[in-house]
Amino acid sequence: MKSFAKSLIAAALMTIAGSASAVVLTPSVLTPLPGTTVALNPQLAGIVLEDVMQSFSFAANGGTVSGTVQSRVVRSTLDGTLDFYWRVTSDLASSAAISSFRIGNFMTASYDADWRIDGLGDTAPATAYLFPGTAGDVNYIFSGQRIGGLGAGAESYFMFMDTSATKYDMSAIYDLTAQVEISNLFSTFAPSYVPEPGSVAIFALGFAGLAAARRRRQA
Repeated sequence: MKSFAKSLIAAALMTIAGSASAVVLTPSVLTPLPGTTVALNPQLAGIVLEDVMQSFSFAANGGTVSGTVQSRVVRSTLDGTLDFYWRVTSDLASSAAISSFRIGNFMTASYDADWRIDGLGDTAPATAYLFPGTAGDVNYIFSGQRIGGLGAGAESYFMFMDTSATKYDMSAIYDLTAQVEISNLFSTFAPSYVPEPGSVAIFALGFAGLAAARRRRQA
């Protein structure tokens, strides 16, 4: 009986620890990301199902910003759900700091975002921003200013989205920004779902509109 009571207490403490460190994004709100660990969020422990490295390169600040993005899918050993991770590395020769890493078409019931303190990296995203609407656009922001961000030679910690999904595909996209410059679009993993007719075209138009609006604000 005592061992059963101890098990209940341990389970309750685990639940409290996990919920206390969850960062659920609210649309149109710039949300601080404190970082977390497996000790705080036991459901983050899991098996890596996919791990893909992708190179990027785009013009910025009179030169070239280049590096790699690591996309990873992890299945939780605690509850079998999927977590999606991204890690950005900037080359030593990059001409400008990367200010944000943006994901699009990432559709999930709840946007629980953060970064892993107990992982590789030296630069953490300060905030995350969930765009309003249903297009699944999320910005991980390294710096909101012209100075700062993920500088040349820097490596981000693993940024992640903790989801309730059990299946995934390569349906999401991402890009990177350096001041007012924006990279090409790249494919990445996301929870699998069946899109409604016309939603892909609407999403593409919305994503292009966000990029145009950003350029107009900076002009």
